[in-house]
Amino acid sequence: MERSLRRVLADSYVAAVAIAVLLLWSLDSAFRGLWDPVYRLGVFLLTAIAIRDIPYLPPTPTAADHFMLISSSYFLYSAIASLSAAWLLSRWVYGTGPLCSLARCRSKLVVRNHA
Repeated sequence: MERSLRRVLADSYVAAVAIAVLLLWSLDSAFRGLWDPVYRLGVFLLTAIAIRDIPYLPPTPTAADHFMLISSSYFLYSAIASLSAAWLLSRWVYGTGPLCSLARCRSKLVVRNHA
């Protein structure tokens, strides 16, 4: 009996694990991409509060600013790509979004006894 690839992936929970891993990668990349800009903003605000004035800002971006921009955009691109891959895989295998498909797989795995 010939089974389709979708059915095999859904029955063996390989797709659910792949979706969960892709979602975790997406969260990790988003956190890494936003960490430096948010950290710099926090330092700027704390410095402004400490000196009660606007801190010095160089007129042109430095090499560190360029590197932060490049690395942040790479991580945010990676987050979007991972999230898109999780969404496409989930729609192809289960026909729903990634969180709904993971909730459906979880409900199949959890055995409840009402004794």
